[in-house]
Amino acid sequence: MAEDATDIQAQQEAVEFTSWLIQFDTQNAGDGQARETEAAQWVADRLAEVGIRSTLVDSAPGRTNLIADIPGENPDLPVLLIHGHLDTVPARLEDWSVDPLGGDIHPDADGVECVWGRGAIDMKDMVGMSLAALRAILRSGGKPRRSVRFILFADEEAGGFKGSEWIAQHHPEWFDHVGAIISETGGFGGYVDGRRVYYVQAGEKGTQWFRLNAQGTQSHGSQINRDNAVVKIAKAAARIADYSWPADAGQVGQLLVNRLQDIVRQEEGQQAKYDTAALIDRTGPAKPWVASSVRNTFNVTSTDADSTVNIVPAKASALIDGRALPGQEDTLLERLHELAGPEVNVEKIHRSRGYVTDVHGELFTAIERTLSQVDPDAVVVPFLSSGGTDSKAVLKINPDIEVCGFIPLRVPQGFDVIGNFHGVNEHVPVDALKFGQDVLRRFITTF
Repeated sequence: MAEDATDIQAQQEAVEFTSWLIQFDTQNAGDGQARETEAAQWVADRLAEVGIRSTLVDSAPGRTNLIADIPGENPDLPVLLIHGHLDTVPARLEDWSVDPLGGDIHPDADGVECVWGRGAIDMKDMVGMSLAALRAILRSGGKPRRSVRFILFADEEAGGFKGSEWIAQHHPEWFDHVGAIISETGGFGGYVDGRRVYYVQAGEKGTQWFRLNAQGTQSHGSQINRDNAVVKIAKAAARIADYSWPADAGQVGQLLVNRLQDIVRQEEGQQAKYDTAALIDRTGPAKPWVASSVRNTFNVTSTDADSTVNIVPAKASALIDGRALPGQEDTLLERLHELAGPEVNVEKIHRSRGYVTDVHGELFTAIERTLSQVDPDAVVVPFLSSGGTDSKAVLKINPDIEVCGFIPLRVPQGFDVIGNFHGVNEHVPVDALKFGQDVLRRFITTF
């Protein structure tokens, strides 16, 4: 896009809006005390300035969800839904060296100008960039190719029970006519062997949470006890923690591996060949997410026996966080039963199914095309997110919608996007926000 006054204003707004949104205290500890209303009203006011009316709906006092519709050139096309969430995880003041609600703008240790504060990456940056992009389109007198629905949810960080899940139950019409969704958590930049890549989320794994329970014989701690519930849980937890899931790429993982292999071959010659693990090792700070994209995972997150040092308790338990590739949720549960063993009961806490978007479909192809236009030397790499997003609530209403995580951020080499998610001193480069707004505006206009 040519640099005109509209472009410059939109870029400035992407930075300013992100800073302003950070200054609204929307921290959500899951205790029902979070408040998103002021931030939602502020967004509604910014949309009203360009002629767009928003509807604000409270699921509970202070828990506000926003919806706004922007008419497109072709109303017969399925709607593009852009959604985000206004809440953030809490920030412990004593851990931060900057004000987590300051939205301050100053350089990082490498001299990169950044916006600082809770939500800078997750995900007030996306809200600010999208808002700036939509305003720029409307100020220019243009329209997106298809109608756009802009939804901002409450409560995502605590499960969406006052946000997306509540809306899906009480206002499913918010998702009528939607054919495609962009939201968190992909689109961010990284580097592989010096080559810039953009990791675009093409699906989510299924969250699988369980409690292991073991029974034993309670006794004094000084006695020999061969029926120890704690030991049963400890052995089961060790087997689960030590289990190594095989790589099972699927369509998304296969394209991910192929794209990484292409980068290596361009750098090291056409004969260069590495296995999946070796390729993923080259993704740097993105490795934790990329590595989990090609396999199921287990983590033991807690053990508990509620006992004292001189009592062998009758009961013990452990918590297991599993993440299943789409379609492998039942396979993961079967393996957990095997690893837990016959003396340990597996209790289901929460299970959700994953989803995957066709990487050869209209949405992913359009995202790739847009990124190629603005950054032709970069490589677009798909991945599956291990974390859950509000998109899963929408897919409960219509499972056929194409969904991609797409928060486009072009960052300097060495900048750790992943480490900023829920991290201390969360920050986002100013130039990344300007870039993201440009990409989103181009994508919204043409998709």
